Amino acid sequence: MKRAYHSVAAALLLVMAAIQFNDPDPIYWVTVYAVAAIIPIGQLIGRRFPALWTLVMGMIIAGLLMSLPGFWNYLTADDFLSITREMLGDKPYVEYGREFLGLMIAALLLLPYRFRVNFS
Repeated sequence: MKRAYHSVAAALLLVMAAIQFNDPDPIYWVTVYAVAAIIPIGQLIGRRFPALWTLVMGMIIAGLLMSLPGFWNYLTADDFLSITREMLGDKPYVEYGREFLGLMIAALLLLPYRFRVNFS
């Protein structure tokens, strides 16, 4: 079960990083997801990276705080299906909603590595 979680977490984070290559500002997004993927990859090879975990969680929290106002606009726009559609200039909250949710997924995937949850 442990190896399955590590493998799925790493794969998901790497896919999230790859998707960001077409983003207008890919450097932060590719970096945060790719670096986050190192944590479960390390577990697969028997290594722990507590300092890296702290760094990447700091990056994730910073991104969450930056995208929170736009995510709030997304929630209050009552246009929930827009997150799955093409982003339009008149709906910038869609991008913030995607950014916030992506970072939240990454944070939730990484939390067990901080608290050494037993995946048995």
